[in-house]
Amino acid sequence: MPKLTHPPSAPPLVVAFDLGTTALKAVLFHGRTERHRLQFPYPLHAEQPGQATQRLPDLMQAFTLALGGMEEYLTRHDLTPQAAAFSNAMHTLTLIRPGGPSDVYTFADLRAGTGGHPVTHLHAQTGVPWHPMTPAVKLAALNASGQLHDVERVSGVKEELLRRFFGVYWTDQSTASATGLLGRGGTYDPQALAQAGVTAAQLPTIHPIETPLPPLQPTYRARYPRLAAAHWAIGASDGVTATEGLGITRPDQVALSVGTSSAVRTFTPRPAADPHAHLFSYRADHGGQERYLVGGPSNNAGIVLNWLRDHLNVPQDLDDLLHATTPGARGLLFLPALSGERAPLWDPHVSGSLLGLGLHHGPHDIARAGMEGVALHLAWLSDLLASGTQPLREYRATGGLTRSRAWLRVLANALNAPVLVPDGADLFEGSAFGAALIAARSAGLDLPHTLTFDAVEPDADAPLYATLGRKYRHAALALQTLTHDLRAL
Repeated sequence: MPKLTHPPSAPPLVVAFDLGTTALKAVLFHGRTERHRLQFPYPLHAEQPGQATQRLPDLMQAFTLALGGMEEYLTRHDLTPQAAAFSNAMHTLTLIRPGGPSDVYTFADLRAGTGGHPVTHLHAQTGVPWHPMTPAVKLAALNASGQLHDVERVSGVKEELLRRFFGVYWTDQSTASATGLLGRGGTYDPQALAQAGVTAAQLPTIHPIETPLPPLQPTYRARYPRLAAAHWAIGASDGVTATEGLGITRPDQVALSVGTSSAVRTFTPRPAADPHAHLFSYRADHGGQERYLVGGPSNNAGIVLNWLRDHLNVPQDLDDLLHATTPGARGLLFLPALSGERAPLWDPHVSGSLLGLGLHHGPHDIARAGMEGVALHLAWLSDLLASGTQPLREYRATGGLTRSRAWLRVLANALNAPVLVPDGADLFEGSAFGAALIAARSAGLDLPHTLTFDAVEPDADAPLYATLGRKYRHAALALQTLTHDLRAL
């Protein structure tokens, strides 16, 4: 048995495996400090309109490489981690048939129809908007077309990984909740199962996010002895781990993720009051207490910036881009739904709009309006979150857009509140650190959570953004049907 290199009083060594949409990251934390990071990408297939799939062998290979790479590092430095856990992308779906697994449907695969049901369908029972990103909607569409008759298991990426490496067909509560098949009581909902055409026997058993996993299977214990010596926990979905990683513990605190896409999330002791299904409420109990991850994702953040850079002659640096014209973009309003939208519209067919365009406007105005639109949309989601839970007092942001001080100022003005940014927020592996926190709790370890924040305050332009926010929300709702008609031309 490899020796433990740190005394019990020292910060623990914890490994987190983050199963993302495009890559797997393995991160070794020594307390709060990231000591080593590995990354293994896998392809996303999009050969057909609306397709966004992966191949399960690619993801299994990535995890095998991550285990090997982390074991090699631990051996070279004579380290043994005390705990390990998973963070995983939500909404993955793979169908296991006698001949093998189907491709993995990701949240971004939007080929499933909603069957004519509104976004509120089953939301009261499950807390999940009826939208093609969710496995429940995909399964309902497959069931309606008779494609589920020979399916043995209805699974996901982490669930198949746990079967192979740990010998259990388990899922964690937060991942199960995000499928749209879990009822408020914590068990699979009969109506959702009937709609999906599956039974509870085909689905993995549900466990709390801090549940210890059994030992690695014998082959892998022999191959990865240092990792095998760790206490492994099942972990949680990336929405939960990212929120945990930012230290969100109260319902008046909000985690803002602003990467390629964006999201607004918090933890609450009960589901949000949300009769219109604007937001999700995923169950993610903590320490035996009922708890929900409440919030809303947007398709649009850094992807909008990339589009602006690709199609307009504007500065590549976001600060320079925003400083090239004035706040409010000289009267332009840009609804940046360039790839459809999730919360609060939950409409994969809505498209972007540019309003107020005149001869005096140029590329810099359009670009600034686009990035202001991203911030205005996040403020809309934050207000909806507050109306369904309680007033919000603290906003913590991570992701690539936090590199730009100027854009953070736009966001603070749109929220009319300070935005707290942890040191190195654009590089901070929040989901991995959240998984490490869960692993440590499961093992009875104290993993310090001390983040240093820099506050970006709103300024005198906040009233302007309040006006723009009202106009943005009115325009998004008023133009939704029109954008459908235009897309159909």
